[in-house]
Amino acid sequence: MKQVFSLYELIQQAGCDYCIFDFGRRVQALSKQEFESFEKCETPYPTPIQQHARFALVYWPVGNSQNPYIWFLNLPLDEQSCLVPGARNHFVAIIQEALGDAFAKQQEETQQKLPDNPYIKLPDSNKIALVNAAIKYKFKRPASQAMQECICYLNGSDKSQWRNLSVQGWADLFAHTKDPKVQQAIDSDFFNWPEDLFKELLPLLEHTQLSRALTNKLIRQLACKKTDLKASVPLLRCLAANSDQVAVQDAIYDFMQSHSLLGADINALIAARAWPALQNPLLLIYFLEQLASDDADVFAALFKDLVALPTLRRSILTLMQNPQSLPQTRQAVTMMMAKNNGPTH
Repeated sequence: MKQVFSLYELIQQAGCDYCIFDFGRRVQALSKQEFESFEKCETPYPTPIQQHARFALVYWPVGNSQNPYIWFLNLPLDEQSCLVPGARNHFVAIIQEALGDAFAKQQEETQQKLPDNPYIKLPDSNKIALVNAAIKYKFKRPASQAMQECICYLNGSDKSQWRNLSVQGWADLFAHTKDPKVQQAIDSDFFNWPEDLFKELLPLLEHTQLSRALTNKLIRQLACKKTDLKASVPLLRCLAANSDQVAVQDAIYDFMQSHSLLGADINALIAARAWPALQNPLLLIYFLEQLASDDADVFAALFKDLVALPTLRRSILTLMQNPQSLPQTRQAVTMMMAKNNGPTH
């Protein structure tokens, strides 16, 4: 096998096609153009988290997508969220050495011989279920039996049987929210779910695009409960995947203004899941100033994470260059840098 230095070339050389799903911040597809541009070091990774690109590389033999293979990858990024080529090259070399020509034959037993390495990182079971659901949706697989059982549950009157339903079934269902029938079933039953079921589904819902009607209902609930931080958290998680919408951004801003401090959990939730809302300049300023009042370690971790996002980096750096803006943030950054540099001798 000819030596190559990029994942997409490795896949293509093996006679395969591929697609990419980010699973770091939110389970969502990345286009081939985005991914290949990232691999060529032409553009930063669009959704970095903790200075890593975490994505599922899904590949299959050209013309046979029945049983695609998945690598859950965790590649380090530089300070501007661009690829660290050495790490990627090392992983490609591991693949070529471990699988050789058998890689192109797609034999399952060879897939199991991949040696331990620092670049494979399985996400939690909820994200694995969401990735699997996204793959099935992409390839237009028939609705699974588990998904059908969830639809029957939504349309039924007995809400006590939810423990018989699988996480994968719910993930499959949430991958179909653009289907009007599925959307209607979710919308009409959403507020009838037992509290324990709702809690179980939150790790899936925070990655799910909900209908505008359901989103508006959640916004109204958030407005009613905004002074209660504990009650607001699940509502914010449900709204996270819709946080690019102006109405959701306004709701989050209104919620923030109701609290002098949000606390580490909510700050982390907004930064990690609802980061598109921070493209709203007013919301970004307000959030950073509140974050600066939080624990210094929490501020340092989340500030570094936010400034690494390509969609926010320029806005944050521009604000930081203006001496009239972000006074608390500026002070917190100064303290952070002093701590990182350590004492001088």
